[in-house]
Amino acid sequence: MFLWNDGSNAQDTKLAPKTTEDLAYILEKISGVGRVEVYFHYKENTETSTESDVSFFQWTSDSRGGKKELIGILVVAEGARDKRVQNNLIKTLSSVLQIAPHRIVIQEMEMEDK
Repeated sequence: MFLWNDGSNAQDTKLAPKTTEDLAYILEKISGVGRVEVYFHYKENTETSTESDVSFFQWTSDSRGGKKELIGILVVAEGARDKRVQNNLIKTLSSVLQIAPHRIVIQEMEMEDK
């Protein structure tokens, strides 16, 4: 589980905010992954559920204030050309997000000219 410390107290550790930017930041720390872009795909119409019914990244706060069910994720990563990196990302995301591996798509990021 991803944790962060806001600096107020070394022992005061909280759950990381649930955004694509936070997930991308963490995934970029994995060896061989490189830069990452993340897109969450949510179920359109879901019944209201309680926080205890929802997994770690399965909800987001939006302008409507509702909670949505995460049904898929797209990750575009620089290191995705390597099949080991792809498999590692799928295994990690499946475990953390509690979604089936077939709902995770990993694609190679286009290299930018510098």
